[in-house]
Amino acid sequence: MKTKVFLICFTGIDGSGKTTLSKELVKLLNRKGVKCKYVYGKLNPFISKPFILIGREIFLRGKNPFKDYSEYSNSKRRVIMKHYFLSRIYQKILLFDYMLQIFFKIKLPLMLDKNIVCDRYVYDTIITDIAIDMYSKDRIIKLLNNLQHFFPDPDITFLVDLPEEIAYKRKDDIPSIDYLKERRKIYLEVGEEFGMVVLDGSKSLEELRKEIQKYLTVIINK
Repeated sequence: MKTKVFLICFTGIDGSGKTTLSKELVKLLNRKGVKCKYVYGKLNPFISKPFILIGREIFLRGKNPFKDYSEYSNSKRRVIMKHYFLSRIYQKILLFDYMLQIFFKIKLPLMLDKNIVCDRYVYDTIITDIAIDMYSKDRIIKLLNNLQHFFPDPDITFLVDLPEEIAYKRKDDIPSIDYLKERRKIYLEVGEEFGMVVLDGSKSLEELRKEIQKYLTVIINK
């Protein structure tokens, strides 16, 4: 029933509904007889975890993003500017860790003809975890373009966009609305650069489900 092996990704700020939509799409496709698997595609620190913990203890001790996100963010940027060489090494360790994870979670399964619906992908890892405190929008886009050589190119990427106030109310693990505002702006700019399909995350699940199905015809035979 399918034309080819596919990779479908959902990206966007925390609280936008990526996980719900990803899992709903997997259920829908499996009901249609198109076997696919759900994959959480954001960086889950493994090799890099000790470096993250050590860095926080040495450079950001006493700083808590949930108590004062602005102070935490500014302190982090000051540390990066002061220790730029170390921050670049840190970034490379994170990227190496992430590349290994993507190989086993996404690239290898695609090579084995497995269809994948990915909840968060390289865009989320770069914007949220690696580059937003280090780079401008243009440098983030340049980094993502460079990484295209190492990461499978999605057949379609859905950018789930949502006002920060609504997203903030949906989850209790987001430091502040400012955290979301910084990232939403970059997501929208990156989405335009990479031709993502923007979904209005404030719509009902049924409305979004119907909208997503319209785009699947370019990937899957009905």
